Amino acid sequence: MTARADDVPRLAIACQGGGAHTAFTAGVLAYLFLSFEHFRREGQENRWFRLQGLSGTSGGALTAALAWSKADSWAIGARRVLNYWNRNKASLELAGKAPLWWGEYFTNKATQFALSLQDWLPDVSVPPSPFLSTLVQARMKDDLRATVGLSAGDERFFGREGLDLFVGAVDVLGYPDHPQSAFRTFPERPGAGIRLDELLASACIPELFVAAPLEVDSRSRPGHREARFFWDGLYSQNPPINDFFINRPREAKPDLLWVVQINPNQYEGSACGPVTPSEQIDRRNELSGNLSLGQELRSIDVVNKIATQLTGLRKLPPELADYKRVTVSVVGLGERPRKDFAGVRLDYASKLNRDPAFIDALIAEGIAAAAEAACGGQLLQPHPSMSRQHCRCDFSNPDWPDPRDLAAFLADDPALARQWAALTAAG
Repeated sequence: MTARADDVPRLAIACQGGGAHTAFTAGVLAYLFLSFEHFRREGQENRWFRLQGLSGTSGGALTAALAWSKADSWAIGARRVLNYWNRNKASLELAGKAPLWWGEYFTNKATQFALSLQDWLPDVSVPPSPFLSTLVQARMKDDLRATVGLSAGDERFFGREGLDLFVGAVDVLGYPDHPQSAFRTFPERPGAGIRLDELLASACIPELFVAAPLEVDSRSRPGHREARFFWDGLYSQNPPINDFFINRPREAKPDLLWVVQINPNQYEGSACGPVTPSEQIDRRNELSGNLSLGQELRSIDVVNKIATQLTGLRKLPPELADYKRVTVSVVGLGERPRKDFAGVRLDYASKLNRDPAFIDALIAEGIAAAAEAACGGQLLQPHPSMSRQHCRCDFSNPDWPDPRDLAAFLADDPALARQWAALTAAG
C-alpha cells in the first residue's frame, strides 16, 4: 500500500561528524536503509514517511554521501556504507591494499599509545605534514571510488533521484561581508553530483590535513570561480540542518528530522569537570561539535512555536504561510548503558582510532541504537530539547524489522552477511 505523496510525512536525516566515532552513524544508516528496503519489498515504501534528504559533516558527510549515492535499492546504500568503513579500518588484512598501507594496524596502535601519553608530556603542536596529508586524502578518495564503483580518474558521483544531500564545510579565509558567508554546503551544483574534493573538504581536520585549494563560485564576485580553502565542518554546521528549511516552500520542508548525534551533551567524567589536558581537549571537542547543532535545534523550536500560533489563521502572507511544525528526534552515541567499545573509551583520542574491533563495536552499537529507537517509537517522538506541545505527534510507527532478519538483503555478499550477523548478535 502506498499513500498519496502529499499525505506522507517528509523525512530528513542529519549526521554529525566525529572522526572514527561516525562508524556509529554507519550502523544507524545501515539499519535504516535495510529497513527501507524491507518496507519496499513489502509494498509499503513511502507509506510511513518519504526520505527526502541527508546531510552530514566530516565522517558523517562521507557516510551520508555513500548512503545517498545512486542505486537501484536502499540495500545498496547500506552495503556501501558498511563496505567503506570496512575499507577504512586499520586492519592486518592485506587484500585490496597498496603495500604502503600494509603496516597501518601497527601505525594505528602506535598513534593511540602516543596519544595516551599526552597528560604526561609537554604540549607540543606541530603543523600537519603536506606529504602525509596528500597520502591519506588519496587513500580516502581511492576508498570512496572503490565503494561506489568509480573508475580511477572519476572525481564525482551522483545520488538517488529526489534525495537531497548537504555536506558542511567552512571557508578558512572567509569573506568580509557577513559571518555566515564562510559556511558552505556541498554539492555546489547538485545536478552535477558530489565531487570527491567536496567530501574531503568537509573532512579536512586542520590538525591532520593541509587544506587543498578547491575551485568554487566566488561569493564576493558573482559569476566568477576561485580557489578557496576549507576545513572540517565542525567549525560551521555539524551537521547542516538549516538547508532543509531555508528558502524552501512549505511542501518541500521535512516534517520529521532524525539527527545522528556523536558528541555527548553531558560530561561523562568526574563531578568537578575535566582537569587533565586530555580531558579538557576531549570536552572542548565535544562542546564545539554540539555548538551549531544546539543553535539550529533552538531555531527549529522557535519556528515550531510560531507555526503553532499561526495554526487556524486565514489569509496568511506568503512569508508566514511556509511555517510548519517539525518533529526532531535524536539517535545518540553513548545514550544506551554501554560505556566502552572493544575496551576503548570514547574520548578525543579514540576519534582517530581505526582499530577493526573498535570500528565494529561502534557499527554494532549504531545498529542496536537505531533499532531500539525505531521499534520503541522514539524516532517519531520529539527529543527532550524540543517543546513537545509545539511538535507534531500524530505519526504512525511502522512494524520495524529485527536487525538480524535484515541479513537476507546482504546474502549476495557472503562476507558482509556474516559480518552483519556478528554485528547484530553483538548489539
